Amino acid sequence: MRDSPRRLVRCFVGGAQGRTEGGHIKLVKNANRLQSPRAALASVLALAAILLLGLTGPARAASSRPALAASDEDVAIGVNTGVLFNSHKFTRAQIDAQLAALARTGATTVRSDAMWETAEPNPPTNGIQLFPPAVGLIRHYDWRHDDLIAGMLAAHGLSWLPIIDYTAAWDETVPGDDHSPPKSVRDYYAYAAAVAARYGPGGSFWSENSNLPPRPVDNYEIWNEPDSHYFWHPAPDPAAYADLYTSARAAILTVEPTARVIIGGLTSPPGFLASLLNAAPRIRGQIDGVAIHPYGPTPEHVLDSVRTDRLAMNADGMSTVPLYVTEFGWTTHPKGAHDWAPSEKRPGYIWQTLAGLGHTDCGIAAVLLYAWATPQRRPGDGEDWYGISPPDASASPDTAAFTGGVRAASAGPLKPLCSGPSPLAAHKVSSRRSHHAQHKHPHRSHSRHPQHSARGLRAVRS
Repeated sequence: MRDSPRRLVRCFVGGAQGRTEGGHIKLVKNANRLQSPRAALASVLALAAILLLGLTGPARAASSRPALAASDEDVAIGVNTGVLFNSHKFTRAQIDAQLAALARTGATTVRSDAMWETAEPNPPTNGIQLFPPAVGLIRHYDWRHDDLIAGMLAAHGLSWLPIIDYTAAWDETVPGDDHSPPKSVRDYYAYAAAVAARYGPGGSFWSENSNLPPRPVDNYEIWNEPDSHYFWHPAPDPAAYADLYTSARAAILTVEPTARVIIGGLTSPPGFLASLLNAAPRIRGQIDGVAIHPYGPTPEHVLDSVRTDRLAMNADGMSTVPLYVTEFGWTTHPKGAHDWAPSEKRPGYIWQTLAGLGHTDCGIAAVLLYAWATPQRRPGDGEDWYGISPPDASASPDTAAFTGGVRAASAGPLKPLCSGPSPLAAHKVSSRRSHHAQHKHPHRSHSRHPQHSARGLRAVRS
């Protein structure tokens, strides 16, 4: 029987692998059967052909996949993990408790980094390796971090949306800066293929951990905020990102032909997407999805940003490309911080945003809050207070509102967010009417968002 592309790529990446046993993840070596030199050489030659096809034929890979329809029939609702896995600020027991609490909300999807710099700390070496077969650059991946994420999420019935980032230390274009792009797109290609071979359907992680309910990865996000000078150094470069995206997509589709490979979460989608299409026209038709980060001071601003981004994509000929809202949220400390919201208002903001994005005409595939848990230790650090779950994973008004929002997202008729009026314009009209009514009836109280009173939230959660 001929080896599939998945098996060949799995053999190519080789090296240390991870296994979950008794709730703990440890490194083990692949137990590949010995092959004769002739059989090994044949496998190596076949592998080289597969990899060459992937590196030189992204357009061919794209043409074999059906067009994606922009539909909100099955929106994945979930969260970003915040710093649960990559900060060393949470113990294994704390992570387990947080994921258990998250699963109880009805969320299905978790976004977290599949960090290249952690998985491949050392550069590949040149040579020939017979067992497993490989020729040329021999790569050895340390899967402990990624295995921990995949294993703990699967144990709680949660699906992983991995962000393929950032640059391995030995491949940085700006030495010492992992937010600079890699010197070699081929190295990033190899890592993207390795992640898909390990965690996608039929991947080696699932065969090695048969005690876990399989939750294979089927969506992959390429980098985080490549249009931001915070995450792409020294400055955003649409042409360079196009090379990175198309290469990674070709790599993943070579291993997992049905995967969705999405543009990394954008902070200003209309401008960057237009620049991307101008810099690399070949990318048109290869985009499986676009992730966006529509942060805003209120839910109306978030909804309006999503609407604006969808309409801009429609104008650019991408009306059938799904949107992935992979970050939105608010911090509650310190007052006046970027993305700050008063703690008493944030529950209503969360509910309103999830309910507003869950069943629309905007072609949304996923809505993920940032974030589920953050340390909540330093009052002056806004990054510490985006998390809605307390450090001990107990219930809070925020998590209760999130649970209600998850339910509300799939309820009710289709909301004409992208074909109807702007949420901001509608909100301003409502505010003016409320202001006028207050002057006519000064003794009546008018709630700005009456459906999100404490009574309303309790009704949704019941």
